[in-house]
This record gives sequence, C-alpha cells and structure tokens, in this order.
Amino acid sequence: MTSSFGITPQRQIRDLVAGPERPQDLARPAEPAGLPQQVGGQLQYSASYQQDNRLATAVKGIENFLSKEGAFTTASETLFENYKLQKYNEAKALAASEANAYRDSVGIADETKALKKKGDSELARQTQLSNPWVNFFYYDTKATNAGKDISVQLGAWGKQNAEKLAEIEDPGQRSAAIAAKAQELMKPYADVPAAFQAAKIDPLVSSVSLDLKKVIQEKSYERRALTDQNTAAEKFLGPLRLGSSFVKGTFGSEQGTVFAADAIQNGYNDSRAYYVDIRGYSEKEFNALLFKEIPNLFIDKNGDGYNDIGETYSYLNFAKTLGDIKTADGQSLLSLRNAKGQTMREALEEGAVKAVKAQETFEGSVERGIQRVQREFKRNQANASTQFYSQNPNPNDDQIVSQREAAKAEARQLAARGLLPDGLSVADAFDQIDKLYPFQSKDISPEQQARLQIEVDDLIAQGITQMPADLAARLEGTPAYGKALVAFAKSQREAANPATQKTTDAIVRNLLGGLKGNFQSKDEQLKAAAAQGKAGDAKEKFLQPAVTQASQRLKAEGTIYIRRKLSEAAQRGENINDPAVQLRISQDAQSYFYQRPEYSDVDSYYDITNLQSIGKAKGAPVLGSSKKDATGRWQISIQDADNRASFAAIARPYFVNNPAAAREYLSNQFVLNEKELGEINKVLATGSMAGLSQSTRRSLGNLETAFGNRVSIAEIARKQTIKFLDGNEPPIYRVNAEKLRAAIKTPVAGTGVKPQDSLLYVYSGNHAHSGNRAVDFQIERGNRAQTANPLPSPISGIVRFSGQVQGFGNTVVIEALESGPGYRRGDRLLLGHAARLNVQTGQRVNRGQSILVAGDSSPINSAPGRSSTGTGTPGHLHSQLFRPGQGFPNQKDQYGQENQNSFVRKSLYPLFRTVSDPNRR
Repeated sequence: MTSSFGITPQRQIRDLVAGPERPQDLARPAEPAGLPQQVGGQLQYSASYQQDNRLATAVKGIENFLSKEGAFTTASETLFENYKLQKYNEAKALAASEANAYRDSVGIADETKALKKKGDSELARQTQLSNPWVNFFYYDTKATNAGKDISVQLGAWGKQNAEKLAEIEDPGQRSAAIAAKAQELMKPYADVPAAFQAAKIDPLVSSVSLDLKKVIQEKSYERRALTDQNTAAEKFLGPLRLGSSFVKGTFGSEQGTVFAADAIQNGYNDSRAYYVDIRGYSEKEFNALLFKEIPNLFIDKNGDGYNDIGETYSYLNFAKTLGDIKTADGQSLLSLRNAKGQTMREALEEGAVKAVKAQETFEGSVERGIQRVQREFKRNQANASTQFYSQNPNPNDDQIVSQREAAKAEARQLAARGLLPDGLSVADAFDQIDKLYPFQSKDISPEQQARLQIEVDDLIAQGITQMPADLAARLEGTPAYGKALVAFAKSQREAANPATQKTTDAIVRNLLGGLKGNFQSKDEQLKAAAAQGKAGDAKEKFLQPAVTQASQRLKAEGTIYIRRKLSEAAQRGENINDPAVQLRISQDAQSYFYQRPEYSDVDSYYDITNLQSIGKAKGAPVLGSSKKDATGRWQISIQDADNRASFAAIARPYFVNNPAAAREYLSNQFVLNEKELGEINKVLATGSMAGLSQSTRRSLGNLETAFGNRVSIAEIARKQTIKFLDGNEPPIYRVNAEKLRAAIKTPVAGTGVKPQDSLLYVYSGNHAHSGNRAVDFQIERGNRAQTANPLPSPISGIVRFSGQVQGFGNTVVIEALESGPGYRRGDRLLLGHAARLNVQTGQRVNRGQSILVAGDSSPINSAPGRSSTGTGTPGHLHSQLFRPGQGFPNQKDQYGQENQNSFVRKSLYPLFRTVSDPNRR
C-alpha cells in the first residue's frame, strides 16, 4: 500500500502459532518530499479487519465534497481552468489518501486496544506510534482551521473596505486586491502542503471572494446611482442658490422675485430631463428624489447658523412657486404623495420647521459657548484669588493694590490680543477683579469675626461649596474674607474628590437599603388596621408606596447629613476612608433618621388608622411634631438637618400650583423650630434684624421655595408666629414682616443701598410653574420693600401692543429695532402684570425709558392703577422674549429658559449698578 505522498507502510509478520514474540526494530519507510517521516504501521490480518461505519461516513463525505454538485466543484468554478484542474487533481488525491488514512488508523487503533487488553503495553505503544498518518492528520486539521480562519478574516476585511473597493472601477483590479489580501492572510499557514491548501483552504477562500465581488459590484452600482441622484439634485438646487443670491441683492424688487421663480422652474426642468430622459429613471423615482431633496432647501451648509436658500426665499414663496409646477401627468408638484402618504407640501413644511429648530440650536450653542468661556475666565480669576489669600491670609492695602494691578494688566493684555471672552468687556473684568480682592475697610471685633467663622464652618459642614452672596457681602473688607475664601475653595476640592463622593454614595445606599425593614419593624398602625378587618392587605398595599416617597426624601436629606459628618470627621483628623469611621457615621445616620416617623411610619404618608379613609394619601411631607406642655407652652420637634433644603425639594411639587394648600399647611403645622420662632418673633416685634441668625435666614429662604414661591417669607413668618401665639398678632407684626422679607432677599442689581435707591430681585429664574419660559422679578426701593416702582425699557424698539391680556394683566410688547445683548433685531419682548402702562401701541421707546409701573403689595387686581394685574404674586413683573413674528406673541415662538435668563442678565441688569448675582457663574 502506497499513499499519494509516497509513503509505503512497512508490515511486520508475526507467528501466531508459536506464541507472541517482541517484534524486531521496524524499518524506516522512505521520506516523502517536504514532509517529516513517521515510522511505519503495524500489519493487520485481513481476516481480522472489520469495516467501520465511521470510516464509511468519512469517505462518503469526502466523495460528496468532490462530486460534481459538491462544494469544492461549485467554489472552484471561480478559478482559471488549468489552475482549477491542477487543484482538483491535488484535492482528489488527498481525498483518496484521507480515506486510506481513516481506514488504516481505525485498524491500528483496534489492534492497539487488543494488545493493551492482553497486557502487552510496550508492543501496544509501538503499534500505536507506528501509524504513518500522524503528519497527515496534523496538516489536515491545520488546513481545515486555516480555511475557516482565512475565509472569516477575508469576509470581515471585505465588509469593512467594501466602499473603498467599490471606488475601483476595473473589476480585474478589484479581484487582484482581494487575492492579495487572501495571500497576506495565508502567510501564517505557509507550511501547509499544496494538496491540503487545494482541498481545505482554496474552496472557502474562493467562495468568500465570489461573495465579496458581488457585494462590491452592488456597492459600485449604488455609488453610481447616488452620483445620478446628486447630479439631478445639483441641477435642481444650483439654480435655486443662484436665485436666492439674486434675491438677497435685490430684495423686495419684482424683478428679483420673478428671477427666483424662474430659477425654481428651470431647476426642476433640468433635473427631470437629466434623471428621466437621459439616465432613464422613472417618473416615480424622480418624484421620490424630490421628496428627499425638498427639505434641503432649508439646510445650512455654509455654517452661519441660518438656512442658506430659505433664509431669503421663504417657505411661502417656495410653496407658491413649486405649487405652479406641473408633473408629466399634469398634477401639481406639491400634491404628490410618497409611500407614507405625505404630500410634497407637507415635506416642504417639515423642512422649514427643522431649519428653524436647527437655527435655534445653533444660536443656543453659540450662546452657551460664550457663557462657558466666560465662566472659565472667571473661574481662573477666582482660583488666582484663592491662591493669593492662602499665601496672604491678612493682606495689607499695598498687597491688594499690587494684586489688583497685576490681574488687570493681564486682562488688558488678553483684550489687546482679542482673547478676552465674547460678551465680557474690560470694565466687566476689572469689576470682577475688584470684587475678588476687596480692601479691608471694615473693623470687626474678635467676637464678630468668630461668629462669621462659625457660620462659614457651618455652611461647609452642610456640604455647601460656594460662598453665598449675602455672606460674601458681609465678609468683604474684613480680615475674615480671605480665610473664608480659602475655606470654601478647599471645601469645593473635597466635594469634587471622587473618593469622598464614593464614600458618601455608599453610606447613602446603605441607609436607603435598610429603610423598608425599618418601616416593617415599626408597623403597629398597619397591624392595628389589619386586626380590625378593614385593611388586611394594608401592609402590602401601602408599605411600598410609603417607602418610595420616604426614599426620595432620605436621599436628599441623608446626603447632606453624611457630607457634614464626613467633613466633621476630616476636621478632627480622622481618616474618612477608614471602614471603622464610615461604619460609625452610617450607624449615626441610621440612629438619627430611622427613629423619625417620616422614615418609619406608613401613616406619615397614607391614612391606615382611620377606618373611614384607609389608604388616603396624607399629601405634603411633615417635618416633625408639636404639642403643648402642662403650662400651655408649645413643644416643637422639627427633624431637619439642612435648614429645610431637602424638605423644599420634596414639598414644592405639592404646593407650587396650590398656594391655598400651602397657607392651610402653615396654619396647621410648624415648619420652624422654637429657636427660629423666637428670633422671628423678636424681629416682628421690634423691626430690628440684629438678632436674626443666618441659619434662620436660610430656613426662611428654603421654606419660600418649598411653597413654590407662591407664599412670601413675610406670610410664612406671620402665619407661624400667629400659630405660636395662639392666634394673636399685634398690628406692628404685619409691617415688620415686610421688612423681614426685604432683609432676607438678595438683590441681583441695584442703583444703590439708600432707601430711595432701586434694587432688582429675580425670584423665578426657572419658570416651571407654567408652560411659559420666562423670568419673574421685582424692583423694590431700598429697605422699605416698596414694589410700586417704574420699569425702564431693556431694549429700544416699537410698541406693538399695550393693553390687557388674560393672565398677564396690563401688558406691553416691544419689537426690537436692532440687535443687542441677549436679543436680535425683530425679537419681541413681553412685560406683564403692571399696575399701569406708560406707553401706547405704535409708540417708539428708547432703552432706559420708563414704560410701566409695577404693582404694590396689595392683593392682586384689588386697586386699579395701584395693584398688580393678572395672576401671581403682588408686586412682581413678568419678562418673556419671543422670536420675530406677526401679531401677539405665541407660546411656540418663545425662546428657551436659558435664553430668557441670559436676556435679563445682559439687558436688564446693566440698567442698575450690579450688586450681586448668585445665578451668575
């Protein structure tokens, strides 16, 4: 028996009669060319040979592979004829050898097993290792794997490079590129003999190559089809661009309009002639192309933020001209419908709407970019100030002057090189520098300085990283300013530390994880309700909703509490990364929060004890409890860790649109503790703010937010003290409550601080209580809380409306005659809720001119010409900026909230001398 590789196995005859003898050394068979030689096989008697089904199955598979209809024959048809014949013969010979290999190897394996069974392990080993087909099986396996590997890699490469290969026009060059890649992938398998390559690798590579060629050819056709579409589109859009340019040059002339209409008609005719008559596409395909290109009439390709063609030749003109064009069958072009049922007119309108949105996005992006650069500049200035004060905790005047001049010189250099941020003047930069480096002009006692330092430490312990505007105003010019600035900067760095945040989050998660179990362990009310047979499923029905509400509150309040505890631990020199420290803080938090009813009692959220109203939601969250002792004095327990900040976040949704509920809540429950009520009672009785702590100020400010800014600080203070005093309210309390409100609010700008000077307060920079995107503000006189003051116009323009509007009351709408800070020419400004208007429709007004007078503190709509009009808080005004348009502004034309805020900052604030702006970063 001789294989196709020239291997002649050497058989050795054994005498079966005389008993088994150890065979002599086996003769080494001839070496085949290019292949390592293995020792020969073991003789096997024909009488002992039994055909094996595995062998028959393998041989049949090979025969099928080589048959006329087999995979090899089918795939090899892609090869050249002579080359195919050579590879076919090699593969056929290999297949024959493979049949012999399986047959011989099965026989040798059976004999090896028989010898092992007889106990002749040494002879069994020699018989097993004398198989001449070992190398054959190795290369057969390697070639099989190579075929799969190369074909998969070649297919992936072809998919990734299909577009690039499709650019090759010559099919022969494409085939050569694929063949070159296949040869490159073959390099790791260069030792595989040619016969194995022909049988195991080439068929798969050929099949993949054929598929790739088909895919690439299809890509090539797609590219040509796209080129046809682009050519037709260019023939359609090119004249339109030319017509648009012409209209820009002669806008408003009859000649320009006629030329543009002719351009559209000619563009349509040329485009159709090319696509249908020259290239042979159908009318249906041409109409589909138009549906695709019509929206491109409004696309911005030159990057100026405006649609190129549509910015001068409007949607209406397009609709009129395109509507006059008739298709080949006489239909109006705009009446055509696509497969989705959409008409060409609707597609045109959709393109126009998208263009408007894109323009808004562009403008907003530009504005945000300017603000981002300004913030970065100011941040760098603030960092330099922090570094200065860390090196000079108590600088003298000479040091401050030197630092100011150095910073201003740098700002002047940036301005000279054009590197000062857009929208920030040199004067603005200098103003900021002066504020960052105030002179020490205030002498304060050591006790005052100590109190200020305690206040700073308290704020930082609560996790506040930005110095509040009111605190900065009191610190400026004092020796404590520099220390406070450095302390807040350090707090900001610590808060930004990922490790600190990770620790805080981990403890909060642990706290939230035990919340449900805490409710379940203290569900006496649930058990009581179930025992009465009226709420047997109360636990399952109301427990989870209560836990969900409690979780929202605990996440907000718990985060602040844990940050403070971590800060306190760090100040004591403890390592907050120590698991023992974290465990102690976690246990402290559980002890503090879990005993409170809002984190343990379902009845805090749902009524499960009153049989008449089981399951009824309790509404707004409670802060604690109160009762009177034996002497009739109130005992108030307010559970709070952050001056009502977390309470405000959770309570606001209940009250923002229901001020009546807020007032009822204030009349029935305490939201201020005894210490705070004591301070407020003293203020209302004397009118002096000297004893009002910053902690109480923060609580009042957060409570105003909690009640949706619909109940003023003055009313909150009065209602709480009336309850505390069992319904008694001296007349002076009402007057002094307004003084309290004015003292707590922080102005964003003002003409000065004297009683006759005006102060600007913005109290709603996020107009979330309605569908309007707007800003609500007040102008008050000094410390007298007088709101009936005139408003200067933020822009110059024409009054397009002056009169009454439902909801807005006395309203004025001004159209800008030119672009300015925060607005463009044609934009419309609406100002509402005025007590009286000083301008009439059609009148021209200049920036700074008085246009209206705001209402006073009397109930809204109560006194004509004196009280505020429309709806809302007495004394406030409503500012809202709209895009250009005709008629009274529609809500859909309003700018976004960020643009509204930017307009007020840039156009209204400068009418006053800037005092402070907590929203300005």
